[in-house]
Amino acid sequence: MGRRVERGISFFDQRPRKDKSRLFGRSEELNMLVNALHARSWVAILGPRMAGKTSLALTGANSFAEEMKYRVIFVDLRNTETSRQATEKILGRLPKSIVETLTKYIAEVSLSAGGTSGGVRLRENVAAKNALEDALFSLNNTILVLDEVQNVKQGVNSFLKALATAFNENDSLLVIFTGSYAGVVKKLFEATHRDSFYGRPPIEILLPPWPEWVAAEFLRKGLGQCGVDVTQREIQDTLWRLGTLPGWLNLYGLRRCLGASHEEALQRVFEKAVAEALRELEHFLEGRSPKAREVIKRLTYGATWGELEKTGISKDTLSRLLDALTGELFAVVKDSIGVYKFSDPVYRYAAERLPLSPKAR
Repeated sequence: MGRRVERGISFFDQRPRKDKSRLFGRSEELNMLVNALHARSWVAILGPRMAGKTSLALTGANSFAEEMKYRVIFVDLRNTETSRQATEKILGRLPKSIVETLTKYIAEVSLSAGGTSGGVRLRENVAAKNALEDALFSLNNTILVLDEVQNVKQGVNSFLKALATAFNENDSLLVIFTGSYAGVVKKLFEATHRDSFYGRPPIEILLPPWPEWVAAEFLRKGLGQCGVDVTQREIQDTLWRLGTLPGWLNLYGLRRCLGASHEEALQRVFEKAVAEALRELEHFLEGRSPKAREVIKRLTYGATWGELEKTGISKDTLSRLLDALTGELFAVVKDSIGVYKFSDPVYRYAAERLPLSPKAR
């Protein structure tokens, strides 16, 4: 019995998947990613939070690397806001032998036990762009995975130019971005279409929520492996409240495997998911008109363009807001009869809880 539980918990591992044998429900996107790498393209994996972007990036990169004898360097940019910070993080993941050639740029290096440089701090008077270019020129047969790249907001142009220059001139360097269609990723696409300096635009792989049947099979398979008897009603209840994003279903499955009841596991994950979605909506609304908050509240139960205009928001502002909600946050869709609504139940519940005025900080 203990063996079965161990396999089930492994199935619901909270860390990103890195091997194609453990990547569930993304075979089409995985083939697209590996083919894009073989075509020597840089790739942007886009989609909402908890869709499994990091798992797809790492699995695809590792599959290609194993076949082509490449190295994979993964850089988590979640808490990185400037190009300088991003450059220091990237340098900190590079082999020590490369970092040692960059002494004119680097003020301090802390060594790690894994053969990489660890933490890196650039000299105050050097350009991060030059340091990044020189470092990436030195990489041979390498896939650079830049995770959650949309968080880099300051110095975006110089950061992209350094990446583009290295990518265009270093034939053995491949780059995978993950993130929402915002910030750096959006600027990347815009720039590649208007500025020949950047070369080819990246291949875009959109990672939507799973279809319901895939999500249901994921739960049945994982819970079955750890000996949990799950009913069809429980599966339907879970999908109705959490939606079909892999990350939240994975967390629910793990809690069930660890002994929680259906009701307990679902409620704990639901509250966590809604709280995170609410924080994301609050962040999204920062600097926007108070009318934007009213629009999001009306989207809780679905609304037409005309109904949203009744908030008093201007047409241009409403258009930009809906474009951002659909194309940046991946949270809103327009159905066949012209009703805008949240595509994911977690965002719908979060919007329901959204106060009409921002909380004091």
